[in-house]
Formats: sequence, structure tokens, C-alpha cells
Amino acid sequence: MLQVRDYVHVVDLADGHIAALKKLSDPKIGCEVYNLGTGKGTSVLEMVTAFEKVSGKKIPLQIAGRRPGDSEVIYASIKRPRLN
Repeated sequence: MLQVRDYVHVVDLADGHIAALKKLSDPKIGCEVYNLGTGKGTSVLEMVTAFEKVSGKKIPLQIAGRRPGDSEVIYASIKRPRLN
């Protein structure tokens, strides 16, 4: 099986960091945790295919097995935890 990841645009990631830093400056907020992601997984092959479609160029591939320790599927949970 191909690996699945949560691909986030670098600008979206930067905007998320800026928003978190702005909240950090409010002393009433305290410490909070945010997961930045899309909440859905995309396979590496799907991402390569999308790049090929947009660029109009074929991307050379070398399919290999997973490296030791690599997760098969990993993507962010974008749900906020409920605190009681």
C-alpha cells in the first residue's frame, strides 16, 4: 500500500502559526494545542499525479517499500477536543 499523508500548503501552515502566536499574546487564553492539517489523507501517488496534471510534465518515480519506522497512514485530526 502507498503511504498516505496530510498535505498542507505552506502559506496555510504559516497563517496557522501566526494565528496561534496572536492568541498566545492574550494572557486569558493560556496554553492550547492546535493540529494544523486538512483532516484528510492523500496518497503520495495522488499528490504526484496532481503535480503532473498541473505542470504538464511527467515526474519520474521510484516505488520502494516503506522505510523502517514510517507510518503507512498519518494525517491530522482537525477536531477540537472537548474539555470538561
